[in-house]
This record gives sequence, C-alpha cells and structure tokens, in this order.
Amino acid sequence: MIPWAIAFGGCLTIASVFAPSQLVLANTIRQVAASQVSGENAQLQTVKVWPAHGVSISFYNTREVIKKIWLDDPSRFVFDVDGCLEGLGKCSGNSTGAGLIHIRRIETVKIPGLPQASYGGHMTVITESGSTRKSYHFRIVAGSGTPEYSQIEIIGDTPSKPEEVKPKVSYTALSDSRHIAKGMQVALKNQWVTTDSKLWKRLNQLVELRSQGEELVVAASTTGVSMQLVEKLMLLGGKRFLEIPPQRNNTPITPNTGKTNFLLNQ
Repeated sequence: MIPWAIAFGGCLTIASVFAPSQLVLANTIRQVAASQVSGENAQLQTVKVWPAHGVSISFYNTREVIKKIWLDDPSRFVFDVDGCLEGLGKCSGNSTGAGLIHIRRIETVKIPGLPQASYGGHMTVITESGSTRKSYHFRIVAGSGTPEYSQIEIIGDTPSKPEEVKPKVSYTALSDSRHIAKGMQVALKNQWVTTDSKLWKRLNQLVELRSQGEELVVAASTTGVSMQLVEKLMLLGGKRFLEIPPQRNNTPITPNTGKTNFLLNQ
C-alpha cells in the first residue's frame, strides 16, 4: 500500500508522516496574572512578536475595558484593538473601549526624530473597571524561530484564603490534659494498665481532645472513659483542685490508688 515508505528502508512510519509540527504543539495562550503587570509588585513583562505571526493581549478574563494605549516605538510594531480608544476622532466618548490588543511586526521604518528602542518597545495600556483605572506595562520585542504563543491572557489574581484563626485553648483544658497524662504514667508504672490495652488507647484520645479545648465531660463521653476514672487520673497526676461539673450520685473524691478501684472506674 505504501511502497514509498519501504523504499526508505522502513525508516518512514505512519506516525512520522502524521506527526504534528512543533508549531502546532506550541501553547496558543500564555496566562499572566494582573498583579505581575500592574501595581506596585509588577514586573515589566516581555511580549515576543514573530514575523507574520501577530500576538494578542487579552483583558477578557478580567473584564477590564481598554481605554488608551501608548506604543513608544512604532517603527517595528503596529497594533489594533477590537473597539475604539480615547483620543481617536472617529470614536464617540460613549463608545470608547476595547478588550483585546493585536500586535504585529513590520519591516523597520525610519521615523525622523524617533530613536529606535534597542531593548524593545515600551507599551502602556490604560484599563478601566467600574471607577478603577489601572496601567499595564509591556516590553515588545522581535521574536525569532518558531512562534511560542499567540496570545497573552491577563487573568485575575486568586484571592488568598484568610488564615483560619483557631481559638486559644484555655489554661484549664491544658492543665487537665497534663494531669491526666501524668496520672496515666503513674497507673502504667504501677501496672494498673498496659500500653497495648484498649483503655490506654481511649485515654490517649481523651488527653488529645482535652488538650484541643474540648469540654472534659464531652471528651470523656466521646472516648468512652468514665468521669470517675478521669477524676482519679487527675488526682494521681497531682491535681488537687478539681473543677468537675456535678454528677449524679457523685461521691466525695479520695485519692484511692488501689488497682481494683482503678479498673472498676473505667
């Protein structure tokens, strides 16, 4: 079917025949955040323009209206817009505005009295959005080789999410968690509990919840630890003044350190 491919020793394949050129693979649109081109943190953005391959600068994404443009060196580049700009006689004051600029490269024209920009022509763009006006600045230079893009799209900056302010954990909550943890170490030392038991795991969860500010009764209920055991652990940990909400049938707290009572109060 394709004897011409065989004639070249099989080196020519269907994939190579239909492989897209480098030009087709190049990104058509290059996005630039508005803050990189305008404002106090902006940096002069370079726009390359290739022979017979114009480049557009679009403000469609930001919904800004282009009101005026200055190109300081029109000897090598010309531009057009998709609307009317301020200062042009053919445009009425109510119909001025554009959203896209198209820049083309031309053969160098000698303009008397106009020095040629050695480092690229400077383009200033004035936009308007509501009552806000902004100025954008670009360096227009001649591109060489294969065109790299066809459009510069100005996009809005993604607003940074406000940092979540976490409420401060009360001193009481932190104190409770420390005393419970100390009581756990005492119980562990006396072999009233082991680190591989389910109770030890629940107690660690209790300490974590209380250290994060969870109410003591809620933390105990969530982890399945009785308030009697919580109180005993806090006493073992050295806390002498307990601020525990009143419980039904609550008996006076005594620092009983017996193993039997410790396990019964789980």
